[in-house]
Amino acid sequence: MQDPSPPVPIQSSAPSPTQGTPPVRQRRAQVALWLVGGLFALALVAALRAVAPVAIPVTFAVLIALMTAPLHARLERALPAALGWVAHLAVMLILLAIVTVFLGALIFAAQRILEAMPDVTGNLQSLVPSQEQADAMLGGQLRELWGTLSSTLGGWLVDQITGIAQAVAGMTGVFLTTLVLVFFLVLLALTERTVWQGKMQAMWPEGGAHAWAGALTTLPRRLRQFLVIRTVIGVLQAALYVGWLALFGVDLLVVWAVLTFVLTYIPNIGSVLSGVLPVLYVLLTRDWTTALGVAAGLLVVEQVVGNYLDPKFLGQRIALSPFVILVALLFWSWLWGVAGAFLSTPLMLSLLVVFNQIGALRPVALVFSDQPNARSLDRALSQE
Repeated sequence: MQDPSPPVPIQSSAPSPTQGTPPVRQRRAQVALWLVGGLFALALVAALRAVAPVAIPVTFAVLIALMTAPLHARLERALPAALGWVAHLAVMLILLAIVTVFLGALIFAAQRILEAMPDVTGNLQSLVPSQEQADAMLGGQLRELWGTLSSTLGGWLVDQITGIAQAVAGMTGVFLTTLVLVFFLVLLALTERTVWQGKMQAMWPEGGAHAWAGALTTLPRRLRQFLVIRTVIGVLQAALYVGWLALFGVDLLVVWAVLTFVLTYIPNIGSVLSGVLPVLYVLLTRDWTTALGVAAGLLVVEQVVGNYLDPKFLGQRIALSPFVILVALLFWSWLWGVAGAFLSTPLMLSLLVVFNQIGALRPVALVFSDQPNARSLDRALSQE
């Protein structure tokens, strides 16, 4: 009689501990990596806030150098080697001319504002009831309280205006010092442009050097496109604002044009401020009806420019998410103040381009962008 066959072992249907889920060590390593990355980000933010007086001019200089590098390279190629300094001089003269026109417009606008301050102050005082009117409205017991409040309010206004004037005077010196520093940094960056390119090729392997080369090719083009489109939109919006204000006979048209153009470089909030300020001026110097008419026209212009022209021309070039642009504005304004507000969009655009060239950071670039996937983002950034 034959022996029975050995029993067949029963296969368990339950998965093994190593199937279907990542190993415990791998999960712990991922969590540790995210924690280290978060701590590094917090430390970096604290460092950037602490070194703002140095980081702000350096950031401005790097962005300007990136935007002007192609022009500088063309001039160098067109000139003999012995005349390479002419390329440096030409670029710096162009920058100096732009800054001179910009500062001249701001100084002229500030002078007009100072000339108009007595009229605005007089209108503000006319809005406050006189002592006789206060007596008629308030009666006996509230007269003393009204007098105290009026004197307190007047003193507060004088203190605030004096403080603003002192702050502006102090900022003027700081601004000029920073401007000179930025000019020298841009000059040095352009002079050492080829040296830095060689350093990056030497420090990173072939793949890393290729990624940096791609970023340095795409980023200057995108920054120039952003600056040109934003400038055109600013000029257009300023012209439309001034045209509408002129229909109502509003004063200080040059002031509103300059403020509108400058504030255009601050995303979202800048366009709102450029419309609110002339409306407040009209309200203080004219009447409610005129102020409402001015506000209605400026609101239409802001909606057309902000919701149609701006996304149509600028959104296709920078590929940044509008939500990310607004969050970046709040973050960089908190970090670096007014300078951070102006730098927020160029900085985020720079991070988007650089991160998209680094494999491990491409998901972060996709989060910053307004594209649904990485292929669409590559296609958007490669467009001329």
